[in-house]
Amino acid sequence: MSGEWINKGAYLLDLGDFEKAVECFEKATLEEPLNAHAWYQRGIASRKLGNYIEAIQSFDKSVELVPSNADAWRNRGAVQNDLGRYAEALESSEKSMAIDPTAARTWIVRGFALHNLGRYEDAIASYARAIELNPFGAEGRRAWNNRGASLDNLRRHDDAIDSYEEAIMIDPFDIYAWNNKGVALSALGRHDEAIKCFDKAILIQPGYTTAWKNKSVALQATGRDTEAKDTMGLARKLELQ
Repeated sequence: MSGEWINKGAYLLDLGDFEKAVECFEKATLEEPLNAHAWYQRGIASRKLGNYIEAIQSFDKSVELVPSNADAWRNRGAVQNDLGRYAEALESSEKSMAIDPTAARTWIVRGFALHNLGRYEDAIASYARAIELNPFGAEGRRAWNNRGASLDNLRRHDDAIDSYEEAIMIDPFDIYAWNNKGVALSALGRHDEAIKCFDKAILIQPGYTTAWKNKSVALQATGRDTEAKDTMGLARKLELQ
């Protein structure tokens, strides 16, 4: 019977009905408390809902029952990153890597934790390994973008721009890579080029307030004060919507 609840929950998860999916997985765990997969799936659905504490509790139970599940350790680390518990996230990701060192996602989770711990060189190395394992697709795009962010924190802005451009080559509609490229260009004093990047991000997603704010700062840096003020005003209106 628990298998039926798991199957139904997985179907609802694919449909994006995360709340009902959680309900199904909870029923599965009630019927079969030692089913590690049910707990794992409950964790995935709970994270989708933003219920991070419940997600961690589910992944805790899953790895307690099956300590060799690299995916459960990785997702546990991802949720710990969501909660700002970066040292714990690093530990979880490294436990996942000890089981399966070939998963690019795990290196990305690890890199994100390292970045937020201020260990930028280590984060760059982690993202580089993720890129080696999967240079294309969503994972490659995210690794290139995150690598750029760590390079920016080391003030290696030219190298960061190269990383963002790799991310954009994979996905030309990546608003974060366009925005981040703009930030790096602004840091180099190349404000007109930065504005074009912010405009690209805004064209893709008009409600992306971060790009509007960054554009305002770049406009001000070029002496276009009135336009900068209007742009910042629009960003603030968008935040209230």
